[in-house]
Amino acid sequence: MRRRRAALLLVVTAMAAGLLFVTLPAFADVTSQQVEEARARLREVNDRLSEQVAGYDAAVVREVELKDRLDRIVVDLATRERELALARRTAHDRVAEMYMIAGAADDKRVLAAGEFSELPARKAYLDSVAQSDREVVVQLDAARLGYERQQALLEETVAEQEVVRQEMESLLGDIYAQLEAANTEYQAVKQQWDQQEEERRYQEWLATSTTTTLAPSTTTTEPGATTTTEPGATTTTTEPGATTTTEPGATTTTTEPGATTTTEPGATTTTAPPSTTTTTLPPNPGVRVCPVDGAVTFSDTWGEPRPGGRSHTGTDMVAVTGTPLVAIEDGYIWYMSWHYAGGNGLYIQGDSGDRWYYAHLNSYASGIRTGVRLSAGQLVGYVGMTGNASIPHLHLGYLPGGAYYANPYPIVRQLC
Repeated sequence: MRRRRAALLLVVTAMAAGLLFVTLPAFADVTSQQVEEARARLREVNDRLSEQVAGYDAAVVREVELKDRLDRIVVDLATRERELALARRTAHDRVAEMYMIAGAADDKRVLAAGEFSELPARKAYLDSVAQSDREVVVQLDAARLGYERQQALLEETVAEQEVVRQEMESLLGDIYAQLEAANTEYQAVKQQWDQQEEERRYQEWLATSTTTTLAPSTTTTEPGATTTTEPGATTTTTEPGATTTTEPGATTTTTEPGATTTTEPGATTTTAPPSTTTTTLPPNPGVRVCPVDGAVTFSDTWGEPRPGGRSHTGTDMVAVTGTPLVAIEDGYIWYMSWHYAGGNGLYIQGDSGDRWYYAHLNSYASGIRTGVRLSAGQLVGYVGMTGNASIPHLHLGYLPGGAYYANPYPIVRQLC
């Protein structure tokens, strides 16, 4: 693009010097219809991947459930460990006590005492001792069994979690491979379209900013100088403060301060081209566009569980890192921030009164800051996985009227 611009400037310079008269070539390799067809193919990819994405989202929910179960098992296992340790200690103490009693017992004395009236009390005592021993053994067995069950449940849950993770990795590998291929094709078409649009605007600028003169001479003045021209002559004032007096029929052209232009009879005079910025196809005012300008896929994850007892309050739009993100509607940047969960984020206040939250951005587009005015489709940033995101995606939040979060899925399903 830069080489093409440099070549055009050389042509313009030659024309300005009266050395070259050519018609600049037109570049129209891609049509707007082809761009729309490329976008339609992105929709097909989204539809094709929707089942896999739904499977991945289900696996995410299952992983959250398993993680919560693991947390509960670990806590319960610690309790079981304390109970088992206490039961073992009690059993140990009881064994030691029984050993001491057995060593100190005098069976002959008990039998020879002849105090038969004491026998019922002694029997009751021995029975209570036996009952106590049985309770100690039961407590020990129960504690050991509870611990072993929790340990087995822990191992089972960890194994299931590993299976879920492998399933997620397999799904993600296929999903991102297809997104990458579709996005590469679309971005190539769109980049060529953007270059053509920039070239078209440049050509239009050339057509409207070129002046052909037939005057015999041109006078360039210095600051404070006064120049008088003959009828039909062209006078150009180039420095601030210069004063030019022309006769009836004369043509006067004023350029920017500091610019000096000299023309010969029949020559073409131009000024430096305006700066241009690559943008997306301008939508009609008041309409909404897909916030991800590239290959994307997603499912309805509103309200699904998330770690820490939270529920999902948005739509996760899965795309490869670096995919352009654009304003979903006309409005302005209401707020930009970093959040430990959302990472790089921004809020767009739409002209409709609705507010949109973009989270996990890899980076912001140049010039994007709080208060900047936006048009629907204008570049605001790029897909990433900052914050607590585990995969590259855009978390899109939707606040109708700027109040409470609502499900954005029905809207982006139509747009994307």
